Amino acid sequence: MQFLSSLASHVGNLCLRWKQFPYSHHFSSSPNSHSRGQLIDFLKKQGFPKSQAVSMVGRFPHVGSLDRPRTVVQLFRNLGFSDSQIRSSIRVLPQIIFCDATKNLEPKIRFLEELGFSGSALPKFLSKNSSVMSLSLKKRLIPSTEIIKTILSPNDENNKELVKVLSRCSWLLNRDPNAYLLPNIAYLKSCGIVGSQLAFLLKKQPRLLISEENKLRVYVSRALDLGFSVNSGMLAHAVHALSCLSEKTFDRKMKTFLDHGFSEDQTREMIRRAPGLVRCSTDKLKLGMEFYMETMGIKRETLVKRPCMLMHSMEERVIPRVKVLQVL
Repeated sequence: MQFLSSLASHVGNLCLRWKQFPYSHHFSSSPNSHSRGQLIDFLKKQGFPKSQAVSMVGRFPHVGSLDRPRTVVQLFRNLGFSDSQIRSSIRVLPQIIFCDATKNLEPKIRFLEELGFSGSALPKFLSKNSSVMSLSLKKRLIPSTEIIKTILSPNDENNKELVKVLSRCSWLLNRDPNAYLLPNIAYLKSCGIVGSQLAFLLKKQPRLLISEENKLRVYVSRALDLGFSVNSGMLAHAVHALSCLSEKTFDRKMKTFLDHGFSEDQTREMIRRAPGLVRCSTDKLKLGMEFYMETMGIKRETLVKRPCMLMHSMEERVIPRVKVLQVL
């Protein structure tokens, strides 16, 4: 009986605390319910369906006045955003409408404009990548873009390459540059991947630069096992190619060559001459080897010396040209 009495008292205290909790009746009689309704109406006026507006507002229980949302939307309109671009920006980062436009958004917008996102390029970029507005200007945006710019082309005054990369891969800015970009770049440079080779990797496989360093080391190790050497200009191409497929897929493609009579050493030599060979589909490799060796009678050793022949489109390039030559 004493236990039941104690339990009842404990439950009573919990109920009392729940009633005193400021948001316990948030969805019924909350003082913010009126403001929530205003925000829902505001979003509907921006073109959001009611269900989506209700869902978005539900994520922000402490809705205050509409001053900030109105200011943010007006800022976007002044920058040339279309209605659909404004909706897209809010949809990508709903909390953006609660930002202080003057203190938080405008400095970052000026920074992007100085980088080269001017005119219609800025709305186009932010409507798809408004999440960058949630990043720290001093700790994330400025240092990350400076690092990327240096890799691409330090002498590119108009930042054309930088704008192109960020437009396609704005997520490069999401991670702490001191924890990912700088250590990975330092490791790649220690392997002899510098200058244009580093720029090649950034453009072709940018996720490598913000991946865990141990993953990057695995790709380099696999490339070295294939016979690529540190400080070789082909190492960057090998790392890129290997990062595009799993070890299981790579092993399956190696087996395809072995099944067609190539030795392991010959296969490795072919990959060293043309690292992109491993990115070709298994069906394409089979078709190419069978056509060249069986239909054309080309020796296996020729393909070992010129593996790029297997990378051409058989249906659209090789076979049609062979037929033309046969007619001639």
